[in-house]
Amino acid sequence: MVEEQLISKMLIENNVHSVLKYNVTAGDFERHGEVFEYIVNYRKKYGSCPDVETVVSEFSDFEFVEVVHEPFKGLAARLKQAAAKRKSFELIAIKAKEKFKEVGNNGEEFVKWIRREFEKIERDSSTEFSQGVDFATNGQERKQRYLESKEKHSEQFIDLPYGGLQCEIGDYLLIMAYTNRGKSWLSSHIALYAWRTQGKNILYYSPELSQKQQQSRFETLDGHFDNALLRRGELENEEEYFKYLEQFDLTEEEKPKLIIKTMEDLPNGLSLEAIEVDLENNPDTDMVVIDGFNLMKHGRTNDRNSMTTTSRRLRQLFASHNVLGVVTHQVNNASEKENKEFDEETGQRIVKAPPIDAYSESIALIQDPAMVLTFDQNDGIGQLLVAKAREPIVGKVIDLHCNFNLGFIQEPNLTDLF
Repeated sequence: MVEEQLISKMLIENNVHSVLKYNVTAGDFERHGEVFEYIVNYRKKYGSCPDVETVVSEFSDFEFVEVVHEPFKGLAARLKQAAAKRKSFELIAIKAKEKFKEVGNNGEEFVKWIRREFEKIERDSSTEFSQGVDFATNGQERKQRYLESKEKHSEQFIDLPYGGLQCEIGDYLLIMAYTNRGKSWLSSHIALYAWRTQGKNILYYSPELSQKQQQSRFETLDGHFDNALLRRGELENEEEYFKYLEQFDLTEEEKPKLIIKTMEDLPNGLSLEAIEVDLENNPDTDMVVIDGFNLMKHGRTNDRNSMTTTSRRLRQLFASHNVLGVVTHQVNNASEKENKEFDEETGQRIVKAPPIDAYSESIALIQDPAMVLTFDQNDGIGQLLVAKAREPIVGKVIDLHCNFNLGFIQEPNLTDLF
């Protein structure tokens, strides 16, 4: 049935691009590979998919499905899984017997052969592995991609609450700051802003804080309740707080998710594997926040090489699950000493966002992200620097007024962003 659903959805939406990008080929179909190939070739030749009547008349055994709600990604994954099962059975039941007779007593050759065959099935059945595209003949797919971007711009980008900045879903954003400057408040604010104003689904990891601490931080940023009094249960306006909480009562209304995982939810630490499981269980996630790259598990050694591997795999993970990854990281102490400046008249430390080369441990931390923001804050005055970006805004400086205890992080002369 999945074959009919996938092909029908292609015809309904006049969309081949969204199937090909998941490495779907005619060989993945058990019954309707010729139908799929016909539609792909028709689209290349005429610029659009054929109409349903044309396909049905050409292939009498194809049964069109009028309504298909499942997204292309899910249909492609199910098709690939069925193809992998079918090809594995054929390999074991037929090809392996023939090869076993062919090699005779050479067991080593047989083992190498069957391993290669299974690896090929694994590659072919993955929606993440691609054969690439032929730029010379994929004009219609590129047009479809452009039109999708044009129609779904608001869905593909996430607004940040500072300076009109945007990040594309499927990208990697790094926030770097010196110790105890407020980078965790900044990442919390970015996540809450996307959830509250854009309806994005958020998965937030805070391995260093408790649930009580992180939830209180969100409540302070969202409702501007005094954070110190909130955590101690000493709010003077607690009736206002109780009223505020009523909006979060469980209802049947579908709401965007803001899932928080803190130290008590991560007894074995935060690993790439744990994040991937959460993404598979929450496929509608738009943003993943990792508040503390250095707090992740980076393999057995936790050295520069393992951190480089983690960063590279994070980039791939964010792209494959089509989420914006926001990662915070601490700038090393040596860089802080080198860049520290003081006002000659007042003796106060001058607020100055750290340079991009102030990373520690691994250069991959600044190579892998699509955007790098560095942050500094002192006595309520903050500065955000766009240290790396695809857009021509590198070097842009955004001044901020910061009152973390009351939940305000905003540009001067701007009212509450919520």
